[in-house]
Amino acid sequence: MGGVDGLFERGRELDELDAHFVRVTAGEGRLVVVEGPAGIGKSRLLTEIRRRAEGSMRVLSARGSGLEGEFAFGVVRQLFEAELRGPERREALLAGAAAPAAAIFGELGSGADGGGATFASLHGLYWLVLNLAEDAPLLLAVDDLHWCDRPSLLFLAYLARRLESQPILLLMGLRDTEPGTDPTLIGEITHDPGAIRIRPRPLTGSGVAEFIRDRLGVAPDDGFLAVCHESTGGNPLLLSQLVTALRSEGVHPDAGNVGRVTAIGPRAVSRTVLLRLARLPADARAVAQAVAVLGDGAGIPAVAKLAGVEEARAADATRGLAHSDILRPELPLSFVHPLVRDAIYHELSPGERELQHARAAALLRDHAAPAEQVAAQLLHTSPRGERWAADLLREAARDATHAGAADSAVAYLRRALDDMPAGRDRGRLLLELGAAEAFTSGPAAAKHLALAYEELPDPASRAAAAGLLGRALLFLGRPEEAGAIALRAAGELPDDLADLRMGLEALEFMTIIFMAGDPQRLSRLRPYRHLPTGGPGSRMLAAMAAWEAVCTDGDAYECAALALAALADDHLRTADPALIVFAAIVTLVITDRPEVTDVWQPFIADTHRRGSLFSAASIHLWHGFSHLRRGDLAAAEESLRAAEGQFTLWGHADDSVAICRTFLAEVLHERGRSADVSSLLVRLGTVDPGKNTTGWWLGTRAVLLLADGRAEEAVAVADALAAYSEAIPHPGRLWWRSMKAEALDRLDRRAEAVELARQELEVTRAFGAPGSLGRSLRVLGTLERDEDRLREAVAVLERSTARLEYAKALAALGSTLRRAKKPTEAREPLRRALEVASACGAERLAEQVRAELHACGARPRRDALSGVQSLTPGERRVVDLAAAGRTNRDIAQELYVTPGTVEVHLSNAYRKLGIRSRSELDRVLTAAVASIS
Repeated sequence: MGGVDGLFERGRELDELDAHFVRVTAGEGRLVVVEGPAGIGKSRLLTEIRRRAEGSMRVLSARGSGLEGEFAFGVVRQLFEAELRGPERREALLAGAAAPAAAIFGELGSGADGGGATFASLHGLYWLVLNLAEDAPLLLAVDDLHWCDRPSLLFLAYLARRLESQPILLLMGLRDTEPGTDPTLIGEITHDPGAIRIRPRPLTGSGVAEFIRDRLGVAPDDGFLAVCHESTGGNPLLLSQLVTALRSEGVHPDAGNVGRVTAIGPRAVSRTVLLRLARLPADARAVAQAVAVLGDGAGIPAVAKLAGVEEARAADATRGLAHSDILRPELPLSFVHPLVRDAIYHELSPGERELQHARAAALLRDHAAPAEQVAAQLLHTSPRGERWAADLLREAARDATHAGAADSAVAYLRRALDDMPAGRDRGRLLLELGAAEAFTSGPAAAKHLALAYEELPDPASRAAAAGLLGRALLFLGRPEEAGAIALRAAGELPDDLADLRMGLEALEFMTIIFMAGDPQRLSRLRPYRHLPTGGPGSRMLAAMAAWEAVCTDGDAYECAALALAALADDHLRTADPALIVFAAIVTLVITDRPEVTDVWQPFIADTHRRGSLFSAASIHLWHGFSHLRRGDLAAAEESLRAAEGQFTLWGHADDSVAICRTFLAEVLHERGRSADVSSLLVRLGTVDPGKNTTGWWLGTRAVLLLADGRAEEAVAVADALAAYSEAIPHPGRLWWRSMKAEALDRLDRRAEAVELARQELEVTRAFGAPGSLGRSLRVLGTLERDEDRLREAVAVLERSTARLEYAKALAALGSTLRRAKKPTEAREPLRRALEVASACGAERLAEQVRAELHACGARPRRDALSGVQSLTPGERRVVDLAAAGRTNRDIAQELYVTPGTVEVHLSNAYRKLGIRSRSELDRVLTAAVASIS
C-alpha cells in the first residue's frame, strides 16, 4: 500500500515510469506526461523519478510559474543555464547546429535577424539537447507545464516530435484542470501520438489511513478516517495540509475530533497555510508575501528589500517558513507547492498586489536586474505613463526578439504602448509591436501596423510598415486590402526611394496571385522581363515577372534566367525570405532547371541559422513540392510533413496546411500508400480552399479522381483548372489539357482526347522545359499508341530532373510495345521503368510495371537500379558524407536533418548497395566512379 520515501499508493505509477526509464537508458526516446488535478502528487512523482535517475542519467529540471508566463524561454533557461556555465563547456555544447540557441542565453549576434519564435532557436535548442545526451542518457523534467511560457512550449513541442531513437526522457507534470499559457500548444504536446500519459489516482481509504498513521504516529479510528477521506477526496496535498494543521494543534485522530476536521474543511491548503503564517512573526509574513510577489528563485537581497526587513532577519525568517512547511528548506527560495504560494499571494488585495509588483519593478531596476525580470513585474501593474517603464519594456522586447521569443516581445511591447505618450516614438513602437505580432497574431499585427503606417512621419519607415502590413493582410485572407495598402504606400514614395517602391509594387502583384484585383494587371510585369540590376525591390519585381511569364507565354530558358538573376547575391532572400522569393524558386522548379538544388541549400542553411518558424515552414512546403516534381517522393513526404507541423506550431495554419496536404496527397498517391484513393480525396476536401491554393488543389484533385476511376468528375475538375489558369495566371496552363485528355480517354472520347493532347504539345514545345514537354509527349504517345512519340518522350525526359515522369514515359513505351505484340522489345524499357520508379519510391507505378513485365513473360529479379544509381538524391548526399568520414551526428548537422533521418538513409543505402557497413562505402563509390570513366 505505502510507497517509497513517503509516496503512498504510487507503486503502479512508479513501475510504469521505471519501465520507461529503462527503455530510455537503452536508447529509446520517451515523452511521458503525468497529469491530474492540483495536489494529486504529480510533482512528487517527478521528484522521485529524478532521484532514481541520478547517477545513470544527466538530470535537468524546470518548473513553470504563473508569474513568469511571459518570461522569454524561462523554462528553457531553467533547464539548461546551469549546464552552460564556464566558457569551455558553453562553447562545446553550443557548437555546430546548436549555435543559434546561444541567443536565448544572452549571446549577441547568435540569434535570428527578425522576430518570431524562430526556427533557428528551436533547432539550435534541439541540437543542444542532443549534445547533452551524447555522453549519457538525458532526463528533462518540466513540472507545471500549464504555466510554461509559450516560447518554451514551442520548443518542447518541437522536441517531442524528434525524440526518435535518442536516449532522452521528456517528463512533464500537467495540471489538467488549468487552461494554461497556451491550451493549443499544450494539447499538441500531450496529444502527440508518441506521448505516454500517466494519471495518478486519489488515495484509497487504506492509503489515507497509512498516511495519517505515518504523519501522526497513530492509526486513525474509522470515523476520523472517513471524514478525512471525504473532506480531501484522497488528494495527497490536501490531506498533507490537513494533517499538518491537526498535528500543529495536537489533535488525536479519533471520532471525538471529527468536528476539527470538518471545521478545516476541503479548502485545507489556503486555510491551514494562512493559519500557520499568521502564527509566525511579522518578518516571516512579510518575507513570504515578498517571495510570492517576486516569484520562486528570488534572491535574499531583493526579498528583504521588498519585505522591508534587514537581510539577516529575512534569512532567519525563511527558516521558520521552511519549518512551517511553507517554503522549501533549500535554495533557491521557493514554495513547497504552487497552491501554497497562491494562498499567500491572493491573501493580498488586488490593490496591494499591484503596489507590491510596482515596488518590485522599481527595486529590480535600481539593482540593475535584467530587463526581462523588471518587465515581468511591470506586466502585473497598471500603466502609469512613465517613460522609463516604456523604455525598459522595449529593451526587454528586443532581448526577447533576439532570443526568438516573439510572444514575450509582444507582451512587453503592448504594455510599453500603454506607457508611451503620443509623439514620434509612438509610431516606431507601433511598428515594432506589429512586426513582432506578425509571428503570433495576424489580426493584431494588422491593427498595429495600420496605426504605425498612419503615425510614422518618414517615407522609408512608412514603406516598411506598409510592406509588413500587406503581408499580414495577405495571410489573413484579405488580399484586396493588402494590394490597396501596397499601392498607396508605393505612390507616396519619392524618386530617391525607387527600390522601396518596386518592392511594394511586387507585393501588390503578389496579391493578384492571391485572387485580389484585376488579373490583367499582371501584364504590367512584362517590362520587367529583363535582368535586374538594383536592390531587393528590383529583385522582387524580377521574381514576379519570371512567375508571370511561366504562367502565361514565357520561354522556360528565359524565365529561368530571370529567376536566377532575381536570386543572385542574396538580396531577395534576405529582404523577403517567406513570400516573393518563392516566385523565383518555384519558377526554377517548373522550368525543370538543375540549378534549383543548389539554390535550395543556402536557403535551408540560413533558415536553420536565423529563420523564423514561418519561413522554415514555407521553405519546407516548396522544397517538398520541388522533391515531388523531381520524383524524390520520400524526401517530398518528409519535407511536407515537416511543413505541416511547423505551420501548425506557428499558429496560422489553415490555408498553409491546405496546400501542404494538397501536395502530400499526390505524394502518397504516387507512393501507393492508400489502396482506396477516395480516402485521399476526402482528406483533400471537395470545397475549393480558395486564394493561391486553388490551382494546385484542382490539379491534385484531378489526378486523384482519375486514379479513383471517376473520369467524368476529373474532366470537370480539369475544366475548372483551365478556367482558373486563364483567369489567374498559373502553371496549370502547361498540364490541364493532358489531365483532361486522360480522363476523356477513359470515357471513350479518344478523338477529343487526342486533339487536346496535341494542343498541349504545342504549348509545352514552345515553353521548352523537358519535364513538361516529356509529359505531353507521353500522354499523346499513349493515346495515339505512337512508339516514336513515346521514344521521343523518353529521350527528352532522360536529360530532365523529373525522374518520376521519366519512369512513366519508359513504362508507357514498354506497355505500348507489349500491346503491339513486341514483348521482347518491351522488356528493356519496362525493366528500366521499374528500376527508376523504385528508386523514386513510386510503388504505385512500380506495381503497374511489374504487371506489364509479367505479361511480357519476364520475371524481374530486382526492382531498383543497381549500385550507386539506385540511391535517391538524399541518400546519395548522406552516403558521400559518410564515406568522407563524417559521423551520423555530423551529417545530420550539415544537412539540417535529425540523426534518425540519417540512420534511415544509410540503412536504405546499405540495402541498395548490397553492403553492411560504412567501411565498405569508399570501395563501392570508387568502383562506381571507375565504371563511369
